[in-house]
Amino acid sequence: MTLLSNWGEKLDRDHPLPEYPRPLMQRDSYQNLNGNWQYQITERNGNTKENGWKSITVPFALGSSLSGTEEQLLPGQAVWYRRQFAYRPNSFRTWLNFEAVDMECIVFMNGMQVGGHKGGYAPFSFDVTEYVKYQNTIMLKIIDDSEQGMYAYGKQVTHHSGMWYTPSSGIWGSVWLEDVGPHGIHDLKITPDYDASCVYVNAAGNFEQAVITVSSKGHVIHSGITNDGHYTVPLPDFHAWTPDDPFLYDLYVSTDDDVVKSYFGMRHFSAEFDADGILRFCLNHHPLFLSGLLDQGYSADGLMTYPSEEAMVYELQTIKDMGFNMLRKHVKIENRRWYSLCDHMGILVMQDMPSGGFSEYDVKTLGVLPSLGLRHRKDDGSDAKLQRSEASKLLYYEELDAMLDELYNVTSIFAWVPFNEGWGQFSSVQVTQRIHQYDRTRLIDSASGWFDQGCGSFNSIHDYFFPFHANRKDQKRILLLSEFGGYAYLEWGHTTCEKLYGYRKFKDKKELEDAIYRLYEKMILANIRKGLSGCIFTQVSDVEDECNGLFTYDRKVLKVDPHRMKKMNERLYRRISK
Repeated sequence: MTLLSNWGEKLDRDHPLPEYPRPLMQRDSYQNLNGNWQYQITERNGNTKENGWKSITVPFALGSSLSGTEEQLLPGQAVWYRRQFAYRPNSFRTWLNFEAVDMECIVFMNGMQVGGHKGGYAPFSFDVTEYVKYQNTIMLKIIDDSEQGMYAYGKQVTHHSGMWYTPSSGIWGSVWLEDVGPHGIHDLKITPDYDASCVYVNAAGNFEQAVITVSSKGHVIHSGITNDGHYTVPLPDFHAWTPDDPFLYDLYVSTDDDVVKSYFGMRHFSAEFDADGILRFCLNHHPLFLSGLLDQGYSADGLMTYPSEEAMVYELQTIKDMGFNMLRKHVKIENRRWYSLCDHMGILVMQDMPSGGFSEYDVKTLGVLPSLGLRHRKDDGSDAKLQRSEASKLLYYEELDAMLDELYNVTSIFAWVPFNEGWGQFSSVQVTQRIHQYDRTRLIDSASGWFDQGCGSFNSIHDYFFPFHANRKDQKRILLLSEFGGYAYLEWGHTTCEKLYGYRKFKDKKELEDAIYRLYEKMILANIRKGLSGCIFTQVSDVEDECNGLFTYDRKVLKVDPHRMKKMNERLYRRISK
């Protein structure tokens, strides 16, 4: 069944997602290559046929409605893409950029191999200066083994059902070109230091000198020069970033022949005791109750790709209007403009590492028994139920490092989540230490739900079936109900559901809303003074068979009264002692 959102219905297939994809390091040089491409599927080691090409709209994944295709890539197959375009080469270096390709690809330009990439979530780039001409052809060969491979795949499976979704094979992020000067900036790391009233800027590239400029509302407040790429910007009377006041500073880094624009927010994330002696999540040293939604990041017409920027803005603004102050991006890495919108709109983000490393979901070990309370397993290699190959562990670290590096500058991300419910979990203590060594500015939820190894910043609980009772005895970590709810209601005409999946099912929308309200009363409000510091309701929207969203899958129907939801969230926030 084809199910389109309002934005999908009016999609400009020649110019989809035209915005500059990398807001935290933006240049004036930019040519978007989204739009009409051609594809064909072959055997993995097969060759393309000249009469076998079909049309596909990039950057929407193979099989998604907005791609204009119905085929799915299977293990053992390859999908080939090609696109012709005109370009005007110049004295600068030309870079070809891909936001996301799932899952392994080789890239050719004008018949020459320019590089390859493995992993389905991280952006990647190639210097194609030696290959680009006035008339060009790009070609990609892509394979995707989904859950049958070793790479992170999140919730993608070849045969979707229940809480597992259709895979987004092929190109599913913007493709674009830009020119960079010989003395260009190739990497930028921005670290706000709230307590020291400054921000550290680290720029890498081929330059000998760079000018660092910070401005606020169009007025320059600081400018200086660095000869080694390291620079400290003093901000003695800075304006702090919060969800209620998401203030951002503009940052410019310029060299002899390159200028990049970025931004940052001054904020500080920590675990501190409130006036009642309860360990809380603190933003800028002030206790803040976290009330959020589990965000799968799937849309009915684009799968893992939003149909437009307007669709993202609408969804995030509606979530904010309902009073939620955070989202947990669940086992998926989002496009970079989504994070920028959270920065600008004031929505905190808890970022999951996409899961992988297990070829078959063991329902009993990873689902049923932990849901019944059996949540203690060692992940040090001694438990046969929590095993990964050494090769898959190395791939995990590569993809984890890529995520941390790519999203480091995002203002709104306050915590990393390396593992969820034991999916591919291993060596949580070592993984948590690795993340902390790389990024000491954020918190870590080392094992969301289970299997907790006692490390990280959160005591992270998933509870869908039983009464929840907070316990103030454990004051070593922040108590977070990182998943709850999962109440399902199917809105006819706005679903692709084949078999309804959810933890409690309703046939009446008003009954659903009342049940959600009662759940917050009994499960959340009653436990905040007892030590609960945050909650994450499942979930933002329906996804295929999983119809437990506040939105329908096409985002055309909101199942709850937003004003009533906002009042509930306001009550939650008032329960925290400052």
